[in-house]
Amino acid sequence: DGEGDRSSEGEEEPAVVVSEKMAVFIVIQATVGLLLMYFLLSKIFFTIVLVFYALIAVQAVWVQSTFLFENVVLKKAGSPRWLEKSVDLPIFGRCQMYQLISLLLGLAVSVTWACVRTWASWAWVLQDISGICVILTILMFLKLPSLRIACILLPLIMMYDVFFVYIQPLIFHNDSVMKKVATGGSTHEILPMALILPNLGRPGAFALLGYGDIALPGLLICYAASYDEVHRLKGLLKTYAPIELAGYVLGLAATYAALALDIGGQQGQPALLYLVPATLVPMLVAAHLRGDLKDMMHANLPFLEARGGSAEQGLLLVGEED
Repeated sequence: DGEGDRSSEGEEEPAVVVSEKMAVFIVIQATVGLLLMYFLLSKIFFTIVLVFYALIAVQAVWVQSTFLFENVVLKKAGSPRWLEKSVDLPIFGRCQMYQLISLLLGLAVSVTWACVRTWASWAWVLQDISGICVILTILMFLKLPSLRIACILLPLIMMYDVFFVYIQPLIFHNDSVMKKVATGGSTHEILPMALILPNLGRPGAFALLGYGDIALPGLLICYAASYDEVHRLKGLLKTYAPIELAGYVLGLAATYAALALDIGGQQGQPALLYLVPATLVPMLVAAHLRGDLKDMMHANLPFLEARGGSAEQGLLLVGEED
């Protein structure tokens, strides 16, 4: 029946835990990557990026679909047992039927988007589906061990965002590097690195929300939820996750307000300028008032530390038996 072959049930995937050095490296990597795309952006380079993104999207959709099957569909009473039957595939080896379905779904979404992206009015829906799966996969495997790391990573990435939207155009007297890369430059195609959201006030127009604008504050939201769970905090007056979610929504609203007002005159906004303070500051204030700030700053989440030692080691096996 394939029940015993389900490799991912009962165990979790390794989590990459962000250290101080990794936080700085993420910002450096983002800067170098942005400049490379700016200087190399062409039809050929865009095609290379497209292929890489399509492969990443297949894997992300597969991961999230498999997660839904294992944690929702297969746990329901009366779920079809044939989904757990084993099948042997060339190259891939043995897998369960639900894993094969997830792979085919990932291929369908990614290949369809790649083929219709330039002419179908609904192509943005497929890009957003794959993009959301990419973001969720990042949040599944990348973890903040403490609030101290968030206080390093988020302000740095916010300054990066502000520099390339506001400051760089003033210094070099040209268009924003980030805006040109996000909109595809001379290729006239939007790079698959942002969610595309219809502008309700302007039919036919779209707003872009970069993956980093969701994933990076999302790391802090996930940390808050994990802290609540580890310390068994209940209720709005004691938990941190609701504060973070509310802060993110307010930060996003402020971003769209600034976009409507065209603050800075760049016809684009550094979303992290609004999202980072809206999530990080309430967390710091609430933790200070509740007496948890010292613990959050100096102690790693125990389920991350216990499985692999210090967060400095980078790769920790979350869920491995002690």
